[in-house]
Amino acid sequence: MNVGHEAPELWICPRCGARLINRNLWHSCGTYTLDDLFAGAAAGVLELARSFVSILHSLGDVQVIPQKTRLVCVARVRFAGLEPRKTGFLANFALHRWVDSTRIVKTEDYGPRWRRHIVRVQSEADLDDELRSWLQESHDVVGLQRDRR
Repeated sequence: MNVGHEAPELWICPRCGARLINRNLWHSCGTYTLDDLFAGAAAGVLELARSFVSILHSLGDVQVIPQKTRLVCVARVRFAGLEPRKTGFLANFALHRWVDSTRIVKTEDYGPRWRRHIVRVQSEADLDDELRSWLQESHDVVGLQRDRR
């Protein structure tokens, strides 16, 4: 742990503008939009995704990057995102801990610092304070690499 030390400056990709923790770190340099991701979705799903993106922007200094098949959200590192579906999307976020909730439809373990949680979002009601609190914790701890400073 690097307690008390300032985190190194992020490198900005000159082609796509992505913020990366290391120079020339592999990433997808595409130019995609939220509209592209939800082109085949049911009516109202694009607006639901826009509401989710607004929540992501409210968490702090983040970069929201639509990619070919998903959207990722980056502070210092990627910590959250979504995967589009026809009737909604799968929101995901990483924490250091496991969340015990019936709303979590899937989890993936990438080690003690990156435990991915997936939540199904199909209506505005799913974008509630509980999801927002998980996203805020994910931003503050994983996204900002708070444990590494």
